Amino acid sequence: MTAPADARLAGPMLPVMGGKIVLTALREGDIDRVLEACTTEQARRWLETPWPYAPADAEGFVREFAPAGWRGEHEERVWAIRESLRGPLAGVIGLRTLEGEVGFWLHPAAQGRGLMADALRTVVGHAEGCLTWPEVHWSCYDGNLGSMRVAKAAGFTYLGAREGTQRGEPRLQHRAVRVSSGMPAGARPWPTLD
Repeated sequence: MTAPADARLAGPMLPVMGGKIVLTALREGDIDRVLEACTTEQARRWLETPWPYAPADAEGFVREFAPAGWRGEHEERVWAIRESLRGPLAGVIGLRTLEGEVGFWLHPAAQGRGLMADALRTVVGHAEGCLTWPEVHWSCYDGNLGSMRVAKAAGFTYLGAREGTQRGEPRLQHRAVRVSSGMPAGARPWPTLD
């Protein structure tokens, strides 16, 4: 069954304002932008999304997965990243409460303008101020220099790399943390991000 274009989806009640971005609930009209972003080669390489990514995956993410998190049916809260309250979807950022971890992606048309670093600082501030998280964790697969630059720009402290898996295959993952006060144990210098 297809939802009407103006259907309200469960999500945050109020937008969260950043310096360059606004975090809102996902909307029915965001499905095409989710599909565009998650069918790129970057998405295949760096995200945990299904591959190949189909229109039904984008519809399920916007209509079912994201609203279910806001209703408390699973542990991830997902925001849409926009440049204005009514603007198109620039990307997505989510907090996973069990791991205290953040995950994010940007639509290709929104990359390279500092939007994700602002979104990450904004959602970390929300986690620290509204959710009272003492720390927020981040990770990415080896080679994802864009994600590493964003985490570094948002004030995360690098912790090193460890073996992980992506779609059942072993992959090296870089890890970092942002703590609300002090310096975390195990801090290391960020690798060269050129």
